[in-house]
Amino acid sequence: MTRKAGNVDFQKGVIRMKKVVLERKKLGMSQAKLARVADVNQSCMSRIESGKEPPYPHRGKRIADALGWAGDPAELFEEVTDDAVDTA
Repeated sequence: MTRKAGNVDFQKGVIRMKKVVLERKKLGMSQAKLARVADVNQSCMSRIESGKEPPYPHRGKRIADALGWAGDPAELFEEVTDDAVDTA
């Protein structure tokens, strides 16, 4: 049985997050600032980052634009692990 708390899988020692969180942190941007720049409610941004709410196409595009993301906005909402963080 795997025990989890938030985004941490204790059995595997893996941290999982949405790529949007990784990109935001690479830019040194707070969640609140990204929400403001993308014109998204901060609580919605939190739910989107945690996977509890879908980004929906228009919001996803605004978030991607706010991050300067050139790829497909849907890629930002894929899950990555901490080894992606180490290599980024």
